[in-house]
Amino acid sequence: MAEKTFSLKDKSLKLDTAADIAPYIEELEKVDGVEVVDLSGNTFGVEASEALAKVLKEKKTLKEVNFADMFTGRLKDEIPACLEHLLPALLELPDLTKINLSDNALGLSAVDPLSDFLSKHTPLKDLILANNGFGPIAGAKVATALRDLAKAKEEAKSPYALETVICGRNRLENGSMEAWSACFAANKDIKEIRLYQNGIRQEGIETLLTTGLANSKKLQRLDLQDNTFTVKGALALAKVIPNWTEELVELGIGDCLLSTRGGVVLGKALLEAGKFPKLEVLRLQYNEIDAEGVELITSALHTTLENIKKLELNGNKFSEDHPIVGKINDLFEDRGFGELDDLSDMEEDSDEEEDEEDESDEEDEAKSESVERDDALAEDEPVAEEDNDDEIAAKMGTLSI
Repeated sequence: MAEKTFSLKDKSLKLDTAADIAPYIEELEKVDGVEVVDLSGNTFGVEASEALAKVLKEKKTLKEVNFADMFTGRLKDEIPACLEHLLPALLELPDLTKINLSDNALGLSAVDPLSDFLSKHTPLKDLILANNGFGPIAGAKVATALRDLAKAKEEAKSPYALETVICGRNRLENGSMEAWSACFAANKDIKEIRLYQNGIRQEGIETLLTTGLANSKKLQRLDLQDNTFTVKGALALAKVIPNWTEELVELGIGDCLLSTRGGVVLGKALLEAGKFPKLEVLRLQYNEIDAEGVELITSALHTTLENIKKLELNGNKFSEDHPIVGKINDLFEDRGFGELDDLSDMEEDSDEEEDEEDESDEEDEAKSESVERDDALAEDEPVAEEDNDDEIAAKMGTLSI
């Protein structure tokens, strides 16, 4: 049976007042048993949001709301005021499991009503918060709210576990990784995590993986693309990946600067962790992996990665004419399924470059240790990132990012 949907998707409506939204509220009221409401691609003012909230809270059958790109052109103080009407209304809906608030300039100014809601909405299963301009401080508040939600779910004996968190393109950075680690450690039934393009460096990646996801045995999809791993992140991944063998379907760590050494570490981990019976997608493009690392990954394709359907290796440091490429393609052809992406942007490595990379890795690790020591000494000093977040949030107030 098809879901009953009410949609204003991409109509580019500018709804400021209760009168502006009245015709659409009338339409919504007529939909009995509505399960999905999609209001994305419009712009709602405070008064219109208040009128909408009064109707939404009565729609007890709602399972999903899409509020993405819903506040284009609104002032910084308007967005939290809108959320202060809308989000409490959603708390009244016992089966509302999926919420999308992507592409709204929330930042620091609107994170408090959002965090309050997230810590209380026990039916929540799937949360999509991509491109919201959080920064590390607001991002940490969101993560802490989701950590608190795990306890609220337990106390309420909610039948719904948090299964999906998508929070890409939000400048989460290292500064929020302890909070996100605590979030995922608390929500042990998590199945899908996408934190791509967040400026997370190797120390943050290490914390996230070894502290937050070490016991996430139900994890199916992990997307950390366009962050920074280096060898440190690769070693952290190698440490925890054996815990994900049974359920993992997709692993995305493309454009993460694994390095040649990191590629070897990952290749060995894939070989030694045990079989991945459900792993179908492996994204490793633009990671400076060389032929040695690819040889190990190819060995894993024969033994532990027998169900791979998509392997992405473009932009790494081996030739598209290397014999190993033929071996991978032959393997997929023999199996009757599987695909290697187009290797149109490859870069062969030289011994000199490898030596430079080893030195660079060692320097990065030394710098990281130095920064950690400095941070410990400066624990009581103001954090510069907070001022930066305020400034950026102010600039973003009138933008839909």
